[in-house]
Amino acid sequence: MNDERQVGRSWDRNAGNWTRAVRDGLIPSRRAGTDEAILQAIAERGPKRLLDVGCGEGWLIRAVVGRTGCAAVGIDGAEALSAAARAADPANSYLTMDYDAFAADPSIGIGADFDVIAFNYSLFTKDIAPLLQAAASRLTPEGAIIIQTLHPGPVGEEQDGWRVEDFSVFAGEDWAAIPWYFRRLESWCVVLRDAGLDICERREPAADGRMLSLLIICAPIAC
Repeated sequence: MNDERQVGRSWDRNAGNWTRAVRDGLIPSRRAGTDEAILQAIAERGPKRLLDVGCGEGWLIRAVVGRTGCAAVGIDGAEALSAAARAADPANSYLTMDYDAFAADPSIGIGADFDVIAFNYSLFTKDIAPLLQAAASRLTPEGAIIIQTLHPGPVGEEQDGWRVEDFSVFAGEDWAAIPWYFRRLESWCVVLRDAGLDICERREPAADGRMLSLLIICAPIAC
């Protein structure tokens, strides 16, 4: 099985554990500031419509709607996660859709005219340019894509490539290991440009002297 397919299957298996970890506040980096970082970045733009790609159990939509009152749509490839999101928030729309299907036809069941499209720790496969291009086609003219991901560390310190998350921090839980694709900062710049996106702003949320994440706000390159 290739790494791309294993990502989706592992999330299917981990759905219950992940939902508990998020809702019980068990992830230290989220408590330290990554949740607030993405919330603030989205709320600053005052969206009327939000699309959360890789929405998981839906926490981000619930939080953004609570802060801004916007309408929202979430998509995720794991049906168990989408179902958990729908159960917690019947007022908004949560669809089960894998990334390949979205990239092939982003209009199916989703609509358009989104002011913000969020990818919060949800871009962990290698070939993401088609997905980002599809997302950009759903934006309003002034809309933005906001990405939060693992901080890549000092420039040039590592090489791009597949890594494995084994969730060992959750001792005693039955987690399936998940492969994920690491990108250096310069590689993020390249893949965004390949997707037709300009970087409008880059943020590096930090706590206790260490970088928590990389947050990128981008928009389609002006013709």
